[in-house]
Amino acid sequence: MKLKTITTILGGALALCVLAVSPVKAEAMDAEVTNESEAEDYTDIYTWENMAAADVQTCANIRTAPSIDAERTGVLNSGCAAEVTGEENGWTKVRSGDVEGYIRSDLLAFAEEAYNLYSAKYDPEQELQTATPIEEHLGGAQAQQAYTAAVSSSELDLLAAIIQCEAGGESHQGKVAVGAVVLNRVRSESFPDTITDVVYQSGQFSPVASGILSGVLAQGARSDCYQAAQDALSGQNPVGDALYFNSGYGRGIQIGNQHFY
Repeated sequence: MKLKTITTILGGALALCVLAVSPVKAEAMDAEVTNESEAEDYTDIYTWENMAAADVQTCANIRTAPSIDAERTGVLNSGCAAEVTGEENGWTKVRSGDVEGYIRSDLLAFAEEAYNLYSAKYDPEQELQTATPIEEHLGGAQAQQAYTAAVSSSELDLLAAIIQCEAGGESHQGKVAVGAVVLNRVRSESFPDTITDVVYQSGQFSPVASGILSGVLAQGARSDCYQAAQDALSGQNPVGDALYFNSGYGRGIQIGNQHFY
């Protein structure tokens, strides 16, 4: 009788132990899952320690050397990612997709800030969005050959700079329109036949005489003005054969605050 009673007591105690232990195991498993999730989130950001993203509205130019006079090898579209491989005098050396080169550091976000910028535009779980080679950006090798033959990198810089000076606060179309006027003059028999000579022709563009243009060239034009210059060079022209523009007059084609005629 005593043996039966002891057996019954031990059996009940063992059952209580099993019931008491089971919830503890479940809690431990839940904690492990939570920690793994947190580790994955941390790893995603941690892997961006040596990464950057284009902190611009349109695109940032990637150049072959740390200078605005260097040729472009590609563009990094807004939010797209690049691996940081070096830094030199305000320029960041990057590798992005098939493109390597230098981007002005002020056009980039870095590390966790870059991750947040990228994640706001793209899915970080999908294929990384990287730089576009210049020939692809300009519409193929044939377009690149025509572009190279028509304008040097320094003239592109000059065109972007005069666009910023004359239409920096205008819409993209307004910026392209100013670039189109410059190119219309290049093609006209009434004006010089290069972008440089057109821009610096005496008495034509007030930012030249005021020194504003030289200041923009020294700092480098904004990426949106480069984009407008590139679009004008690729053939976009919202003003037809207009050779002049001004603000406040009611003649010609109005785009934003300016009239083109």
